[in-house]
Amino acid sequence: MEFENYERELKYLIKKNEKYTSKQFLEFLYENGYKLVESFEKEKHETYYDDNDFSILNRGDVMRGSNMVTEQFKGFLYKTNKCNPEKPYVSKLELGTKLRGQYKDVNEFIKELNIDVKGELSIKLFANMKREVSIVEKDGDRLYVSYDKVKYFIKDESNSVYEEMLEIEDWKNPNTTDVDYDYDRHLIEVNNLISNAQLPIELTKDSKYFRGYTVLNNR
Repeated sequence: MEFENYERELKYLIKKNEKYTSKQFLEFLYENGYKLVESFEKEKHETYYDDNDFSILNRGDVMRGSNMVTEQFKGFLYKTNKCNPEKPYVSKLELGTKLRGQYKDVNEFIKELNIDVKGELSIKLFANMKREVSIVEKDGDRLYVSYDKVKYFIKDESNSVYEEMLEIEDWKNPNTTDVDYDYDRHLIEVNNLISNAQLPIELTKDSKYFRGYTVLNNR
């Protein structure tokens, strides 16, 4: 694999019928001592794969193909669920690659990882999103804050479900598995600040794959 990462992030859904923007959330962080390091925007189209038994979905993992519109590359990423039920954040081990011809398709990729699946994988969900990114810092700890505007659909984007959400990722030592697995003070602090402020957002541990598939099938 070209890429291995231990990901930890807080995830929040913007409550239905509420208007809450990335700018409002950044102002909240600034009021609590965070400083902006940089900001930028991304656009990407994601494809989620699974077998016909939904083995990946059922164990809380994710098999994703990404077409990064802004960065102009495509790649596969497998996320293994490592969540601690006693923690508010999501933990996942990410294994991935940029698609440079070494994998013809997702089944070739998943075979190399030796992941337990039942037969061939096929597309189960699409998610098109626009992402507003802000990297903030406080006391030497950095957070990667994403405000996502997401359309989930199974076949046709015209029959999609739209949601907005926040993801706040540990960015102290990004894109590596060489991290202090016990250090999560900065994530706990942010979650406590949000809980105490009663912002119009709600904590979730659902992946986009689980969220999108569930919402579309429960309409």
